[in-house]
Amino acid sequence: MNTTSLGLLDRLKSAKPDAAEWQRLQDIYLPLIRHWLSRLPGLHDEVDDLSQEVLVVLFRELPSFERRRDGSFRAWLRQVAVNRIRAYCKTKHKQSLGGFLRQADSVFSQLEDPTSDLARQWDQDHDRHVFQKLLAVVRPDFEPTTWEAFTRFALDGRPAERVAEELGMTPSAVMQCKFRILKRLREEAGELLD
Repeated sequence: MNTTSLGLLDRLKSAKPDAAEWQRLQDIYLPLIRHWLSRLPGLHDEVDDLSQEVLVVLFRELPSFERRRDGSFRAWLRQVAVNRIRAYCKTKHKQSLGGFLRQADSVFSQLEDPTSDLARQWDQDHDRHVFQKLLAVVRPDFEPTTWEAFTRFALDGRPAERVAEELGMTPSAVMQCKFRILKRLREEAGELLD
């Protein structure tokens, strides 16, 4: 089991981040960024290019990122995405996308307002997506029975007594499985999730 107490962002901001950690960040965030951008009207063929551009900015600027409040990483990432889309649209498609830019500015304004429905939806998408990715990252650190107890109790919401009976464990052991895996998830998530 990985016993480091540093989250992924902390490891990437360290003096010599590991290439595997950068790959992990890309594996987590590239699908999410693509999903976010594919929902914006008028970007069709540009989604993959823009996703890569957002990722490049994320990699370049991450060392200077400072957490200021809960949710600040995902808000920062959302702003990076908005800024890249805005810049991309203005430089690549100034003449052909004039109407799109006016429509997009409304969307951008909503995304920049953390209280807007669209920004909250992006935040929910972020948290759900990152949580699922982190589950996959930490799963190999645990025995199959431990993982099954966690899944049934913590994720499926089944009573500890029932899970214990099904798996031949005590209810206390089931709760301990949940505690251990959640602790590991928090360590790995660091500032990615609140």
